[in-house]
Amino acid sequence: MVSSPRVRGALRTLIIVIVVVIGIVIYSYGWTVTNINLDAPQEPQRQTNVGNALRELLSPNIFTQTYEIVRTSAPFEMGCTEAPTAEVVEAAVDGARIEISPACGSREDVITIRGAGFIADALGQVRWTPLDGESRPRPILGSGRETFNVGADGAFEVTIEVPTIRGVQNETHQIEVDVRTPVGLPTLSNTTHQVIDRMVETIFLALVATTISILPSVILSFLAARNLMKPIHYSLGSLMVGFALLPVGALLGATLLGPLGDFAVRLGKGDLFSAEGAATVLFMVASVTASRTLRRVEVAPVSRARSVLMSVVIAIASVFVIGLIGGLFVWVGTLFDEGVLSYVSNFIGTLGGLVELTIVPIAAVVGAFSLWSMGTTASRDALKVLAGTSAHVLGGVLGAICGAILMGGVAAVARQGALLGLLVPFTAAVLAGSLLPLLYNRLVVDRRPTRTLPGNTVDNTTRFALTWLGAVIAFYLVFGALNIGRSVVEGVLPSAATVDLFGLAVNTYVVQSAVIGLVLGALAGAVAGTRAAFPLGDLLYSSTRTILNALRSIEPLIMGLVFVIWVGIGPFAGVLALTLHSIASLGKLYSEQVESIDPGPTEALESTGANRLQTIMYGVVPQIIPPYIAFTMYRWDINVRMSTIIGFVGGGGIGFLLQQQLNLLRYRDAGVAVLAIAIIVSILDYASASIRERYI
Repeated sequence: MVSSPRVRGALRTLIIVIVVVIGIVIYSYGWTVTNINLDAPQEPQRQTNVGNALRELLSPNIFTQTYEIVRTSAPFEMGCTEAPTAEVVEAAVDGARIEISPACGSREDVITIRGAGFIADALGQVRWTPLDGESRPRPILGSGRETFNVGADGAFEVTIEVPTIRGVQNETHQIEVDVRTPVGLPTLSNTTHQVIDRMVETIFLALVATTISILPSVILSFLAARNLMKPIHYSLGSLMVGFALLPVGALLGATLLGPLGDFAVRLGKGDLFSAEGAATVLFMVASVTASRTLRRVEVAPVSRARSVLMSVVIAIASVFVIGLIGGLFVWVGTLFDEGVLSYVSNFIGTLGGLVELTIVPIAAVVGAFSLWSMGTTASRDALKVLAGTSAHVLGGVLGAICGAILMGGVAAVARQGALLGLLVPFTAAVLAGSLLPLLYNRLVVDRRPTRTLPGNTVDNTTRFALTWLGAVIAFYLVFGALNIGRSVVEGVLPSAATVDLFGLAVNTYVVQSAVIGLVLGALAGAVAGTRAAFPLGDLLYSSTRTILNALRSIEPLIMGLVFVIWVGIGPFAGVLALTLHSIASLGKLYSEQVESIDPGPTEALESTGANRLQTIMYGVVPQIIPPYIAFTMYRWDINVRMSTIIGFVGGGGIGFLLQQQLNLLRYRDAGVAVLAIAIIVSILDYASASIRERYI
């Protein structure tokens, strides 16, 4: 026993040594896999190339200058057999002359050019002109640049290499020397003007993407905050009734409310002030007024139907108002074609066009959730009094309907891609994962003479194991039954074969998935019953977090490539890519801030009887506004830098111009773009820091 501390210390030391050795081995393997090799950078040619590139990047082509040019030229014979004597050519301007030695040679021979009588400290360039007349600058050996400086005495001496040109034996080419002296003040170059235009485009590209992403990110942040979602539970019976009515409501909304929305759009686009438009608006106002009057009536039959009627009126009015506003926006977009107002007009008109394109889906969504609301309201009282076997039987029926709808919808989505086929067994695993714990509670826990506390460790561990067991079994069975392995391995989509179902041709794959969902949903619903409390908050939290993580895992570069294929090359594709990625990133940052709020104010509001919405508005929102502003400014900064990469795949902005310059090896022009990016990012960083310091 005396030596046990020493033994434990020695064992701890041995474990640390083993862990360190294993870590070194793993890191060494990673070093080898990443192909870190110091031999390639030491090659002379690579060092020369990188040096030239860096020198040009650090010498950006910001300004241009008007020059007075003194040009001299001399003939050079290609492919002579012996070197002749040097040839002297007198220029016609102020006695300037050049001397070429030798005046004859073959490719890769070195030529020395000497000059005298030029303007002191001027800038010179050597150009090679073959018989085709296309003059090309030649780099100066020893410097790698295409220009050289004339000495203070007006003389210079440079060397160049004969270019490699095929089929020019015994031809006489011209070697030109241009010596330039500046005239007047320098001005911004064409490259700088292009960079400024693209940089402005980049700033607003990032700004638009950031601002569009704020509202969806805020909404998702509340759904992805565990502290807000975890307490939310919903009656399973009411939830299943509402979910079963969703597709019916969507169909009714698209069929009945969609034409109403189209009609409202047409009114807003120009027919609003016609007799038909005025009568329609008056009818809608009268309907809303009558519904508000009916809301005050307390007669029992009217009271029971009041909520359903209000949902119908709200659905109709919502679609009509959205369509009318969209039409008005389209009309405003046609008012101005020039000047500053044309920008505003185009912006409003684009929003109206978006509403016009999506009015039918909007009507479907409004119809779906309106029927959800009406169904849950109408069935709430009946479900409360339902108990015993009836509750479980009805739960099985509703569960079968909901399971079939859920799995059928997931299968319809999964048919769009081979990898998406994994969604079907994953959904089946989620449904089956809840079945075994429900059976355990029903057959074991509820039958004990003394009810065990909810936090019992053994029961919790058992439920956890049963959840994973049921999920794994269901995933394996569905994966094999639907032959999803073939789709994933070979990239083959499910069969397009259809089956006639109630007069409709439905895909067989969707039908099979719906049957699986029907069975799993029926079993789970029958075991749980309609009176069970469903953790709706946990479901929303997990789903939202999964969506945000999936979106954040896809790089904006990939998103930009997809959107370029969809909407074409330009900043619009960049806006879409950055918006999608910004929603995921800001949603995560916002939600983590919601999770870290002080719970004191929310608990105080709940103790006074405040509902969920009031608690969020007065207990959560005041605490998160300052960090939300900080995160949004930071995201704008990120989007400006990220738009550089987006431009490489055609997403517009400064990156698109930078990619062109680098592909053409115009490193001096690329240096201007790099400098502009650094300046703008620094300005945005200082501006965001100042805003955070002043207002946060």
